[in-house]
Amino acid sequence: MLAFLGSFLSWAVVRPGAARADVTSWMALGGGYAGQVKHATASFDTASAFSYSLGVGSTPIASLVFGGLVRGTTMFGLGTDLGPVVRAATGGFARGDWGVALDAGVLWRSWGSDAYGTWPVQGVLTVGAPWGLQLAMGGQIASVAGGTPSKGFFASLELDLLRFTVMRQGPTERWWPNPAPAGGHPKETRPPGTSARYGWPDTPGGGRPSSALIE
Repeated sequence: MLAFLGSFLSWAVVRPGAARADVTSWMALGGGYAGQVKHATASFDTASAFSYSLGVGSTPIASLVFGGLVRGTTMFGLGTDLGPVVRAATGGFARGDWGVALDAGVLWRSWGSDAYGTWPVQGVLTVGAPWGLQLAMGGQIASVAGGTPSKGFFASLELDLLRFTVMRQGPTERWWPNPAPAGGHPKETRPPGTSARYGWPDTPGGGRPSSALIE
């Protein structure tokens, strides 16, 4: 699944025309802290964590964006959780501005010999800021396989490389213009008379052109 999403993401970003204008893409890396309950000893084990995710979603110019990702967390000294999730995000988050995203899915956990649970359900709340920065906070509970339930968490400061580049819109464009973001600029977000300053040509309707029109 990870290979499939990676191939689709590359296709969506580089394909000319409407596809590039309509697809939201995410690719994030980060580091933080995690903890898991070990049932055999009733202890709470903590570890440094490396988090990563890759996925695609619906058009970024909508107020709500829906998509899917593969999300993983490597907890050093414990093991790696990896699995597919579905995502609902605000339009601001998708466009690389302020916003939030909520993920939910099931994780494959092959480490721990069932002491930390198997096949947990995970929910992740991600708070997004400009420049691709985001804070992801997740929790793991239960077991969809009917085995030992999981109880754990992680928190990670991440950089989404696509929210930082091809998806980026908003106030950061005052310092680093993005003339053709994926999905195009919503017409209502362009301040009057700023096309020359940002490098966006005027259009008959007065709005910013989409990347599809530019290409």
